[in-house]
Order: sequence, then C-alpha cells, then structure tokens
Amino acid sequence: MSLRDLSVLYLIAGLACAVAVYRASPGDRRRAAFSAALCVPLWPIWAPVALTARRAEPGGTPGTSAAAARVQGALREGVSACAGTSFEALLSREAASRIEAEVARAAARHAELDALLRQSGFDEAAAAARVAEIERGGAGSGRALATAHLHLENIRRLRAMRDRDARALEELADLVQALRTQLVLARFAGSSVEGVGGIVSEVWARVEGLGAAIDAHGGVASEEPIET
Repeated sequence: MSLRDLSVLYLIAGLACAVAVYRASPGDRRRAAFSAALCVPLWPIWAPVALTARRAEPGGTPGTSAAAARVQGALREGVSACAGTSFEALLSREAASRIEAEVARAAARHAELDALLRQSGFDEAAAAARVAEIERGGAGSGRALATAHLHLENIRRLRAMRDRDARALEELADLVQALRTQLVLARFAGSSVEGVGGIVSEVWARVEGLGAAIDAHGGVASEEPIET
C-alpha cells in the first residue's frame, strides 16, 4: 500500500471520527464543531478524549443526594434499634446528628463542584483541545502552552475532588446501612457491645475523614486559589 493510500485512509478515519465527535458533543455547537475539526488531523489522540470525556463523568448530584438520604435513613433506623438498649451509647441521637451534619457538608460540596464542572469554562474536553491546538502552533507559544496546561490540570484536580467525594459518600452510606443491620441483629440476637463497636469505630473514622478533607481543601482554597 502506497503512502498516498495510507493518507487517504487516515483522512477517511479522521472524518468519520469528526462526525462521531460532533454528534456526541453536548451543548454548544460551536465548541462541538471545533472539537470535530481538531479530530480530523489528530483523531488517534483526540477522538478517545472527546468521546469519553462526558461519558466518564459520574452520576453527579442526584447520586450523591441519594447516598446522603441512605445515610440519614439508616442512621434513624439504627438509633431506633439502639433506643433503650446497651447499644444506645454507641449510636445516640446526638452522634447521629453529628454524622448527618458532616454528610450534608460533603454532599453540599460535591453538588457545588458538580455544578461548577458543568459550566463551559470548566470543560475538560475544551481545555484539552486548547492544549492540542497550541501544541500544533509550534514555536513561540511556550507561555500560552504553560497556561493552557495549568488550566487543564486545575480542571482535572477539581474533577478528582468531586469524584472522590462521591465515592466517599457512597462507601459511607453502605457502611452506615451495614451498621444499621448489625444493630438490629445485635438487639434481637443479644450480641455483645464489643461485636458492634468495630463497625461504629469505622463509621466514625470515615466521617472524620470526610470532615478533615473538606476542612483541608477549604483552607487551601482560601489561601491558594487554583489559577485558571
């Protein structure tokens, strides 16, 4: 096969990828057209990024709200199961309220990050496209390229924070539900307090981890804002 034949095949593949990227791109058609045009010469690199950027996003706020609701419901049932028993000191109403407060803080931060990352200025695909465009520009674009890379990295850091919050809330919801069933079982089976203490300690460790992460990121945000 000649070089000309390979070039034709490469161009056909690029055009096909461009059509797929344009159709799959949500929102602004101008941005979708730019992404599709970039795909023609750079389809082996750009097509996977453009086609998976939106698809890779997690469920977002609704899923996190559901996790918070699961925590709240399981805590209330757990408190009811403990009432009037030797387990009451392990999960009092006050303790449950503290856990709910931390979960609400984490869910609120996740919702804020999710809403932020849905804005056009925080579009990872567009930021990656800008980096690729500058790189194709060649010499004389060092500062612009560094700025574009910084912007892209900041977006990825924000996405990582959002995704980490979502995972932490889902895992905590599963753990609190397990605690609820453990408390109910202990009440009716007459298990010892020691048998429940381990899972209670793990719940508190997760809750404290949530609070520490929020406080730490809040402190960084107030002192060293992320540049874009």
